[in-house]
Amino acid sequence: MSELEVLQLAAPAAQALVSCMVTDAWLATKERFARLLGRGNENHAIAIEADLEESRSAVVEGDSNSTVVTEVWKARFRQALLANPEMARELRDLLTEIETPTQSQNVHQNMAARDHAVAFQQGSGTQNYYGSPNANDQ
Repeated sequence: MSELEVLQLAAPAAQALVSCMVTDAWLATKERFARLLGRGNENHAIAIEADLEESRSAVVEGDSNSTVVTEVWKARFRQALLANPEMARELRDLLTEIETPTQSQNVHQNMAARDHAVAFQQGSGTQNYYGSPNANDQ
């Protein structure tokens, strides 16, 4: 496996890993990446899982820029791929699974507001409300 091929796989792997750190899929993803990087060595996989959790904490709590964490894991993937080129297929398979959701992403919401009520409904993003605090007292 050439250095270019390694980098072409290590970079998206690190990006996907860091992206998963802030999702509900983190627990399952963390274990899969730890097993993959541990290459059958249970103690090594446990140590990697601890490193992954430390990285996640840094990202979630804002202690570290996610770009820095991504670069750290890109270097680790690069090192692992150079040492174990046969890992590339498994890593590609894992990335395909992460990028292909297994469940529907559709959300259906219904709402009814009555008697001068104020109702809020939001799927994502920031919600700003600019109204009087006593809008219902009219």
